[in-house]
Amino acid sequence: MDYSSWIIIGAVCLIGEMLTTGFFLLWFGIGAFVAAALSYFGFNFTIQFVAFILVSVVLLGVSRPFASKVSKEPQRRAVADRLIGQTATVMEDFEEEGLVKVDGEMWRVKSQDKVRKGDKVIIKGVDGVKLIVEKIER
Repeated sequence: MDYSSWIIIGAVCLIGEMLTTGFFLLWFGIGAFVAAALSYFGFNFTIQFVAFILVSVVLLGVSRPFASKVSKEPQRRAVADRLIGQTATVMEDFEEEGLVKVDGEMWRVKSQDKVRKGDKVIIKGVDGVKLIVEKIER
């Protein structure tokens, strides 16, 4: 294959990479440019093609862990999950379910403890839209 064909393949891969964010097509573009250089220096098509595949696969394998770190979205936690471990103030007496105030917001809660208004509780988990709390013993 003529080196200009490899250059076109490489350019298409690089343009495709700019339109995506996976760090996948970039390595095939570089492999195509290596094959274009081999074509320019007179190597036969089999060597060009093997170099294209070999360079592309090696670069893909080496860069995959880095690319997954760079392109991965940070894990988002629900607001309620961020409250785990915090202390809340009980707003009403309750035995199983009630209301607490944490960070200036009111939340429905579940507890196995009998809790009185004004007691402090610690948030242990989340069950649907309710927080799971335990009474803090004084």
